[in-house]
Amino acid sequence: MPDDIEYKECHSCNGDYKADDLVSNRSGELLCEDCRIYCEHCEEYDYSDNARHIEGVGMYCEVCADNNTFYCECCSDTYADDVNSYEIVDRGVYWCENCCSNNASWCDSCEHYSEGDCNNCSAGVLPYSHKPEPIFHGSSKEGLYFGLELEMEISDMKDKFNNAVEYVSDRLDRDWIYLKKDGSIGSTDGRVVGPEGFELVSHPASLNYWSGENSQKLWDTLDGLRTRHNARSWNAKSNCGIHIHISRAGFKGGAHTHRFLAFVYKNTKNMKRFAGRDCNKYATFTDVWQYNEDNIPYMSFAGKLAKRNYSERMSAVNTLNDDTIELRFFRGTTQPKGVLATIELAHAMVEYTRDLTISDVKLGMLEWEWFEDYIQVNNGLYPNAYDRLPKLSKVDINRPELLNA
Repeated sequence: MPDDIEYKECHSCNGDYKADDLVSNRSGELLCEDCRIYCEHCEEYDYSDNARHIEGVGMYCEVCADNNTFYCECCSDTYADDVNSYEIVDRGVYWCENCCSNNASWCDSCEHYSEGDCNNCSAGVLPYSHKPEPIFHGSSKEGLYFGLELEMEISDMKDKFNNAVEYVSDRLDRDWIYLKKDGSIGSTDGRVVGPEGFELVSHPASLNYWSGENSQKLWDTLDGLRTRHNARSWNAKSNCGIHIHISRAGFKGGAHTHRFLAFVYKNTKNMKRFAGRDCNKYATFTDVWQYNEDNIPYMSFAGKLAKRNYSERMSAVNTLNDDTIELRFFRGTTQPKGVLATIELAHAMVEYTRDLTISDVKLGMLEWEWFEDYIQVNNGLYPNAYDRLPKLSKVDINRPELLNA
């Protein structure tokens, strides 16, 4: 090699190259032309061994390809993640827009693509993943709205199940109420292994909307599902429940949310009695307990109030959703009064804790007896929750049939 030309070694192939023919990657390692690629995403040089070609873009390094692309299971090409991709619900994979246009079918009912005829939605039951943009009903000056998820079984006979779904679809506007699949009820793969069922889901609504004339058709439909279509929730074979989503915007701030959580968890026994079940698998009340250095338990809500929540989704109060706080501990019911009682309780707990001061808390106002007084004073606003209160002392969680929801 001529003495006046500087040569350096490629870090990958160990060959000697003119210094001007080598470039550095982000780690300062020199690479020759054959051993390197220029990543179109991070705009750095990297090893060519594990690089990937991105359709319509060029080469990505391994890290950028792993984190900023998607793979089309149809054409086997890899695309940048800002390119449209669509789920093929009957296969559980994602396809690029071109493959969807040429090889998939669009279902107007569930608003998803499928490879063949859509078997993902059954007579109007949307997939579990369906999450439309919320449509708010009614008005609340505090921004306090409530969303309902009510699980129920119908029948292990397909025609009876479809009749019940059609009954709901004919009577209720999907901009207010829609039906979704739920993996905990019946089957999820098209085989009937138990009673078929669905989750009746609402868009968010104010308390006045829930208790007013606008919701009467919903309550009539719920009565019809129970009496005409044998819908079961309270006494279902599956562990059906009611989940109430409360809008985070309806809270004054972190301190208010803390008082609300403290009230729920400090009154676990009465929450379970009101709910009509002790469901530790789907709605545990134990996730807030921590232990100090002396192994003495204490209550902590840090995991539920942190910006990056590390609480459990399957807890009595799920705080993992960005826009809502979810109460998960209620037993399901097809009785309108029972459903309304849960929504009223949620509203009452938010409003009761809204303006409590530190002095109030020290006085003991997070105890259930104070809250009972609040419900009684406001019985006109919470008639169904008020009617349930006298029954609570008689409830044995191990015999929840004593609470007639």
